[in-house]
Amino acid sequence: MSETKRIDDLQGEIIHVYDGIEEADNNLPMWWLFTFYAAIVVAVFYWFAYEGFHVAQNPSEAYGAEMTRRAARGGTVTDEILDAIAHDPAEVGRGRALFEQHCVVCHSQNAEGNIGPNLTDAMWIHGGSPVQIHTTIRDGVTSKGMPNWGPPLGAASVRRLAAYVISIRGTNVPGKAPEGEPYSRGAATP
Repeated sequence: MSETKRIDDLQGEIIHVYDGIEEADNNLPMWWLFTFYAAIVVAVFYWFAYEGFHVAQNPSEAYGAEMTRRAARGGTVTDEILDAIAHDPAEVGRGRALFEQHCVVCHSQNAEGNIGPNLTDAMWIHGGSPVQIHTTIRDGVTSKGMPNWGPPLGAASVRRLAAYVISIRGTNVPGKAPEGEPYSRGAATP
């Protein structure tokens, strides 16, 4: 049997009735359609500007750049600042160049460890938090043969080195056996 169509004064044409629930075929409001289509257009421009052609910095890059500027002014180095610098590709690249110049002798080309420990696993001898990594690089560990890089390199270069090491942490490059204690984000640090 064919279903008869009925018209409701408020809802318009009723196209389905299921269990006493009436479904009308209404047009969407124009303001809603305009907002929906505008959101699609903005999303396309956003993608091209921030992701496709990198015309502008995306919010995380802008945050990293701002944290780098704040760190350059001096003051206390925090986990937040070092994590932000570790997400700045330019700073990590500078840190990698410093690593290749000063650290590969002990830690090998890919930081898999040689005389020094493997820096790509989850185990850390002197603590794996960003500030602990920074402190180890800056102050060194003379009893283990790690020089203090703070005076010869300066504060900015030490931050870049720490950012590079933070960026490769957890990549697990095969190399020297793990040494130290495991580090996991959010765990209490001594």
